[in-house]
Amino acid sequence: MDYATLFLMGVYLIPLAVISALSAWADERRPALGIVLLLCAAALLGWVWQARPDGLYPIREIPELTVVLAARILAMF
Repeated sequence: MDYATLFLMGVYLIPLAVISALSAWADERRPALGIVLLLCAAALLGWVWQARPDGLYPIREIPELTVVLAARILAMF
């Protein structure tokens, strides 16, 4: 996978982690899934940050990267 895809996976896992943790907190459970999702997101973003020569992508590029990824996925069909 390229760095843009890994970056987007990390960025889009963060809201899922927060929602999962809040749901577990509201139900008075341990937020195990939220923590796992947050760790996976941090690992993906850390990997992109270390491996990509320019570091992480700027936040303003997320919409453009998402459209490019969606176009690549649609081009497979």
